[in-house]
Amino acid sequence: MPELFAGLKILEFGGGAAGPLGTRYFADHGATVIRVESRQRPDFIRLLRLTADNPGALDASHMFAMVNCNKLGISLNMNHPKAAEVARRLVTWADVVAENFAPKAMAKWGLDYPSLVQVKPDLIMISTCLNGQTGPQRNYPGFGGQGSAIAGFNHLTGWADREPLGPYGTITDSLSPRLVAVLVAAALLRRRRTGEGQYIDLAQVEGGVVCLSENILTFTAGGAVLGRMGNRSRHDAPHGVFRCAARGLDDDRWVVIAVHDDDDWQRLRGALGDPAWAAEARFTSTAGRLAHVDDLEAALAQWTRSQSAEDVMAALQAAGVDAGVVSNFEDLINDPQLAHRQHFRAVEHPVIGRHLCEMNAMRFSRTPGEIRTPAPCLGQHNAYVYREILGLSGEEYAALEGDGVFL
Repeated sequence: MPELFAGLKILEFGGGAAGPLGTRYFADHGATVIRVESRQRPDFIRLLRLTADNPGALDASHMFAMVNCNKLGISLNMNHPKAAEVARRLVTWADVVAENFAPKAMAKWGLDYPSLVQVKPDLIMISTCLNGQTGPQRNYPGFGGQGSAIAGFNHLTGWADREPLGPYGTITDSLSPRLVAVLVAAALLRRRRTGEGQYIDLAQVEGGVVCLSENILTFTAGGAVLGRMGNRSRHDAPHGVFRCAARGLDDDRWVVIAVHDDDDWQRLRGALGDPAWAAEARFTSTAGRLAHVDDLEAALAQWTRSQSAEDVMAALQAAGVDAGVVSNFEDLINDPQLAHRQHFRAVEHPVIGRHLCEMNAMRFSRTPGEIRTPAPCLGQHNAYVYREILGLSGEEYAALEGDGVFL
């Protein structure tokens, strides 16, 4: 099977998910991605499985295994004075250098773009950190939790009469890898045409702001600052999540329903059997439904509470009303649509054993992408990368290893 990025060479520094997920798009499609790490300061997501009785389990993190499959892993102690020169030699091999450290880290090692472009004139390099490489807040380090708040997501998430709740997970950490993939692919196309590399400075906060365009436009057009509305909408009613009948011992079953206009409302009434409450004049128009949304959604919740979420979804979708089960992770693992597209693939890891790993959401017809190898154990590919790819002699490799450069 052909591979979209076969022959592409990426050297990756950093940790967590924001940077590594971005390079995994390329690794899944045939690129050779070498991930640089160190036991002196391991990637923090390797530590998620550390326990008091097993303090050395740096290779047992399921999250690390999911993020970094299809990559080669090497260890390089960047605090060692000889490490930077080894890294620069690796740069001459690479087409792309990707990093998601806080600003100053790469420059401290002499691995910033102005330094590396002297070694590799057509290099493409991408940096992604919280606030980017410039500006008064550039040196503030952080993760997606801060990013989602700074970008404005937390202000919008929650209920109007309560404090900001914030979306689950690290939203900007999840958005930035997708932007990394698109930006690097664009830079590669440009290099193919011009022969020129370039440096890409991606601020995760700004990537998050771009995704909140409606709120920016609402403010710039009329001065209105949108705030928290729970699951409700300024324009549509009913619009929210509604509790459904329990499934066995699981009483946490919900369905999302959205009615966008009066035609949708008539379709919903039909699916409900047109009960007397739905025929009340106050619910006839969108304006009336919005004005009486509490009563409207309370009545709808009584109907959903007596049925399974799956039955409600099926009935409303058949009637042409937007509806969907609020899935938990058990639902996702057993979802027939995801199974058909092989979203979850089984991987055999030398420490974790057999585990599931997610594929990217896209499918190319001629180059579908595969999970060929599990995530690397720390330093697993040292000998192969340093000896075979970098070309170190046996004596050089042994000397550097004995000197602690590869810790």
